[in-house]
Amino acid sequence: MNVRSASFRDLARVEQLYRDALDADLGVPGLHPDSPVPQATLLRLWYALSKTLSSLVPLNDTGGVLFVAEDDSEGVVGFIQAQATSTRPSVWQIINFCVAPGGAGHFARERLLTHLCNRGLEQHVHRYHVRLPLDHPLVGVFLEHGFTQFATEQILFHETPETIPRSDAPPLAVRPARREDAGAIHLLYRRVTPSHIAGFEAPSLKTWQTSFAQGSVGRIGRDEVRHVVAEHPGMVGWAAIRPASAGRPSILTLMCEAHDPAVREGFLDAVVAELPPQPVSCVLRHYDSELIRSLQHRGFAVYGTQLLLIRDLGIKVRIRATAKQSKQVLAHAGVANTRVSVPSLTVLRSPERRER
Repeated sequence: MNVRSASFRDLARVEQLYRDALDADLGVPGLHPDSPVPQATLLRLWYALSKTLSSLVPLNDTGGVLFVAEDDSEGVVGFIQAQATSTRPSVWQIINFCVAPGGAGHFARERLLTHLCNRGLEQHVHRYHVRLPLDHPLVGVFLEHGFTQFATEQILFHETPETIPRSDAPPLAVRPARREDAGAIHLLYRRVTPSHIAGFEAPSLKTWQTSFAQGSVGRIGRDEVRHVVAEHPGMVGWAAIRPASAGRPSILTLMCEAHDPAVREGFLDAVVAELPPQPVSCVLRHYDSELIRSLQHRGFAVYGTQLLLIRDLGIKVRIRATAKQSKQVLAHAGVANTRVSVPSLTVLRSPERRER
């Protein structure tokens, strides 16, 4: 079996593999074992969380790669696609991974993942991540290749945000975020995120700005995403609303200190009032359980649970050579590390000599 970069003549077969997997999900009961979509009800949201087949063209995009596994008798039996963000080219996200049913497709999964990681090392990629539905058959495949579970994410969805009821909590004022708020938003992130996750995901402010929420915090006021913050008196809440596009609902990303229920509910009421009258989706992690429950009380439905899997590979670093040290004349024998002191010599003079 040969794994190579895809070309335009492979698109027809790749699209067929992709559509067959989706058709299997939309059919009755059993799910296709290697489908990138968890179930029919998640089909719409899955498009919003990852790339669709339209990202396969053009293939010469420097930010993405597409590899196919070709069998001698069956032709192309699988493909894998990854993409790097413009802000972090050393991190690849696996956005499509599909193989044909049967023995050839089963062996193609391992070959495709191994080839992707090896090619990434050649391009100085040291981190890979993928999102998969809970209990998806491909989870075991990724775990066998060194991926570890980083977080569990809940996918929430609301069809008509304009009908979301308000809580009885006193309203909390919000204002548009400014570029100088990035530091305070980062401190809020460090407070609401477990330390072991924050230290791994955002070891520095610069890394966090380029990776968190698709780098939207570093582009406050420079793109179509609307940011709002709440202060009470310090910053206690932040939300980003990405407007809907063709085939994708609005995306809500938020953080809030959930210690005071009144502050949390008042902040969510203010954020909901800022949502456009379009379907909206929101992804929250397992440590945001209070926010998840509050959104459920407002009519958000949990459409699915997905796992965030991450694999880190070693990277080459250049270590500066230390200056050569002069060798000791006498080497220690290992018996004692103390320096042997040489006694001083005392010259005794006779009294007659002193008189002279």
